[in-house]
Amino acid sequence: MKKHLLLTLFALLAMTVNAQKYVGGDISMLKKFVDEGAVYKDKDGNAVEPLAFLKAQGWNSLRVRLFVDPTKATADEKKEGVIQDLEYVKALGKSIKDAGFSFMLDFHYSDTWTDPGNHKTPSAWSSMTVEQLTKQIYDYTKECLTELKKAGAEPDFIQTGNEITTGMLWNTGKVNSNGTDTSNGSMKNLAAYLASAIKACNETCKDAKIIIHTELHAASSLPTFYKNLDKYSDVKYNIIGLSYYPDYHGTLTDLNSILNKLETQYTDKQIMIVETGYGFEWALPNAKDDYKDQYPLSEEGQRQFAEELVTLLNKHDKVNGLYWWYPEYTLNNIVFKDGSEDWNKNFTSGYWNAALFHYKTGKAHAALYELKSFITGSDGISHVTTEKGTDHNWYSLDGHQFKNRPTSKGIYINNKKKVIIK
Repeated sequence: MKKHLLLTLFALLAMTVNAQKYVGGDISMLKKFVDEGAVYKDKDGNAVEPLAFLKAQGWNSLRVRLFVDPTKATADEKKEGVIQDLEYVKALGKSIKDAGFSFMLDFHYSDTWTDPGNHKTPSAWSSMTVEQLTKQIYDYTKECLTELKKAGAEPDFIQTGNEITTGMLWNTGKVNSNGTDTSNGSMKNLAAYLASAIKACNETCKDAKIIIHTELHAASSLPTFYKNLDKYSDVKYNIIGLSYYPDYHGTLTDLNSILNKLETQYTDKQIMIVETGYGFEWALPNAKDDYKDQYPLSEEGQRQFAEELVTLLNKHDKVNGLYWWYPEYTLNNIVFKDGSEDWNKNFTSGYWNAALFHYKTGKAHAALYELKSFITGSDGISHVTTEKGTDHNWYSLDGHQFKNRPTSKGIYINNKKKVIIK
């Protein structure tokens, strides 16, 4: 009886492990591609319904961006993918929830792309003072979330800003990558904007987890950025979100180093890779680093990168999310039809080189199938349930196996017993 109870306990823990980890992608353009006639296929060339297909491949979470007024974006920016207004996100978000995925909402707080080099204040907000912006971001965030809830698209994760390593709502919210003030902006202002957004999130979607999303162009400064943000106690968040692209941010060894630092500094936070990607024919635009000798620019090279990334992330207790950026890009049946090309329907500019469907055929790439190993591939607690006899390995409650006794504080499983390390 005791043995059966232990096995039942471990089976329940295994199910909890799977529920606590999230794998998927940012599919913000999926609705547009489907509306334009794109046909998605599995690796064997069979047409598939994309959300059902992704679900079948073990994906359980999807991300969508939201702009304040994308009609104010330039023509080129719109063709690059700046189209997601609230109505668009309500429709796509409901489809995501109805398909059984958790939903991550990515507020850009701009009319166009935001990243370390661009955080334009929305045109309608451009003349506002810091105090007015603080109130506006609260009102806007609350209004959007209220509308999403009414539409059946309540988010489970919310990013209050996209890649805010250098702040947001420039110039008043602009900071240096280590979180220090700039000539026109300050961390005090940025913290006020974030706190206001988070307050609206907590009041409207009380169960949603809050993500502060940064990226790694100045990785060595990132722990200091978060440390400076911590000085403002009303900025309460649950997850550190990171963008990591090897073309721009270095090797997996570099990523491992920053993950170690963040895990040590923030034992109370989870970490998610909310954006990643690697090319299958060409390097990413304006790539800084060249890894084609390590990961050939081919479908297999892309798969190899995904495999090694998953292997690395599964060694980190605090990393519980992995999202591929723009996996849905394809021109199959839009531009490429029946083996021919027809650019009369060229609604998007250039190729996105790190998609997980081929731009001509619409076939799924091997890397897409690889990502589910982030949840299923580690020798975690679910593996312990099937073994007989004594198991002297150590496991975290997230399902990660350790070769030796862990040194970090926490609760672990050893020889089928919970052990507290103080």
